[in-house]
Amino acid sequence: MKEHTRSVLIGLSEEKYRKFSSALTPGEEHMLGVRLPKLREIAKELAKGNWQEELHCEDVYFEETMLRGMVIGYATASMEEEDALVYIKDFVPYVTNWSVCDSVFMKMDVLKKDRNLTWDFILPYFNSGKEFSVRVALIIMMQHLMKSDNAGKKLNRMRAIGMRQLQDVKGERERTGPYLEKIFAVIDREFTEGYYAYMAAAWLIAECFCCFPALTNRFLTDCRLDDFTYRKALQKITESKIPDEEVKDYIRSLKKHT
Repeated sequence: MKEHTRSVLIGLSEEKYRKFSSALTPGEEHMLGVRLPKLREIAKELAKGNWQEELHCEDVYFEETMLRGMVIGYATASMEEEDALVYIKDFVPYVTNWSVCDSVFMKMDVLKKDRNLTWDFILPYFNSGKEFSVRVALIIMMQHLMKSDNAGKKLNRMRAIGMRQLQDVKGERERTGPYLEKIFAVIDREFTEGYYAYMAAAWLIAECFCCFPALTNRFLTDCRLDDFTYRKALQKITESKIPDEEVKDYIRSLKKHT
């Protein structure tokens, strides 16, 4: 980021918040302690101006990298997706922790414009063997591809899930979009890239369950996930408030078929 932007960030830093955030982001040494809402405010303002100039300067602090991604997210929202992907591709190598990955890509709304293009864009990252590139792909799958119907309309989580919902395979197939089965097909493997790839895969599966419990249950009963990712996916499902206790007991009973 440019020197003026860096000065603004330093002025907004909070030592107590820096210590709190650092504890949640292992290995991140250059953190100021600026809260996310403040970073989003700055990013929105920068996106209104000559935002490309900000991208020409290298980052020193964690918050600058976060801001870089947020600026790209807001500035490209009105672009054609093909043009936006040039900037997004340049940003992916900057992602070296879960916080930047999730905060930026959960809000990268341009990726909803042409989901076929988005799918083709993320597959090389998913297959890259790099921990945070894999996480980027998984977060995009979860946020911008899985939760949509055939018309591209956003689908929300179910309000409640009982054992009856686990049988509704036909109903779920009628309302889901084209990407759920594609997602199941590509994630049906062992994840060896690292902890934050494991956890993103588990989170994605838990979100799939909260939206499409019958189809996700079918996946879970016959998949090739590694044991760690599988157990974490089950754990995240049982930690959700959406499945009832009978469903949670059933989920806890599942064993991976090998």
